Amino acid sequence: MPLNIMSYSCTFNLKEPKSNRPTLIYLRAYFKNEGKYLKYSTGESIHPKYWNNESKFPNRLPGRSNIAVQINSIINQLSRYSETFQMICGRLEMQGDVVSLAAVKKELNYEFKKNTLAPNSFFPVFDDFVKEKVDLAKIAGGTIQRYKNIKEVLQEFEKSSNYKLTFSSINEDFYVAFVKYSRKTLKHKDNTLGRNIGFIQTFMNWAGGKGFHHNYTFKGFEKPRSETDEIALSIDELNQLFEFDLSKKPSLERVRDVFIFGCATGMRYSDFSKITSENIRNNHIYRNSQKQKNNLGIPLNKYSKFILEKYNYALPKISSQKFREYIKDACELAGFNKDTIKTTYRGNERIEERMPMYKRISTHTARRTFITISLDKGMRPEIVMSITGHKSYSSFKKYIKLTQSSRERAMQNTWN
Repeated sequence: MPLNIMSYSCTFNLKEPKSNRPTLIYLRAYFKNEGKYLKYSTGESIHPKYWNNESKFPNRLPGRSNIAVQINSIINQLSRYSETFQMICGRLEMQGDVVSLAAVKKELNYEFKKNTLAPNSFFPVFDDFVKEKVDLAKIAGGTIQRYKNIKEVLQEFEKSSNYKLTFSSINEDFYVAFVKYSRKTLKHKDNTLGRNIGFIQTFMNWAGGKGFHHNYTFKGFEKPRSETDEIALSIDELNQLFEFDLSKKPSLERVRDVFIFGCATGMRYSDFSKITSENIRNNHIYRNSQKQKNNLGIPLNKYSKFILEKYNYALPKISSQKFREYIKDACELAGFNKDTIKTTYRGNERIEERMPMYKRISTHTARRTFITISLDKGMRPEIVMSITGHKSYSSFKKYIKLTQSSRERAMQNTWN
């Protein structure tokens, strides 16, 4: 399939046309004024049985089988090489420059310099992406682990689905296959799937900016989302937990106290678990939020002040794993045993799980509780946001869990 612009043309050839396994595809072009051939690796490989020796191009396969998707992806990539070759030659001619082998190769390297990596370069580049984020201190430990998790998910997807992951294969076919795999095989619910799609988009956007690819199909990927059905404590439940005697269970008492401190400040666990006396000035807590990096001045209230004084302004240090385990134990002892129904979604499938309330309480329940009680007691949303560090209402509103009493009061005040 030669493409011409004036006296210039390019074709594609196999490195080993008689091979019994996939072989590399080269772009070839003859530069008559130099009497030289350009032989340029596309980074794409194909089995010779799918190659048309007359057209010097792959045979397009019908259907949506894995091999058909791969072949069509290769065709699309080779077409991009052809179009780019034409564009480069045309641009050089229009600029009055010599259309030389060296000049064209230089331009091809600029356009495709990372696509000439080995077919398995997707994951090494992913590692470079995470490393750069870590080196620049742009992501914290929790996010680093999530990126490692999505890498493992993608590797298992590639193996299980026989879908080779390259930068050019992250397309609509990938999206459909990955969503199906996540829901059917991994049993991922909408928010987990949506978060993983978001991580993939972030990586692909970074890789595109670095010149590893020119495939931006991923920008159109929809991220499944469903409203979170998480719980928050009411003020009565907060007091029930706060006043419950755990003196015979000192490890649970410490966890309970630190949890109440989070409920009274709206801080993330990663922040409130590190508060010391140095963070307290003029009856306010000053500590840069780990995510926003802003120095929040959070006024103390009777709960947060009591707990700080109880521990002489040095809150107990508890690992996140132990915290998640012990806070459930403390809440169970305090009587949070009523059955609740947790509703989640997996595509159009509605999933309802019945479980006692204490099992649903986590480190993040504290932050959600602060927001809910603050709004329920009449604190203006913008003030709550200034304390929690939320920059936009769209990210803030997912934490709002208004209590039944607040809705009843609003209905009474409005309609009665």
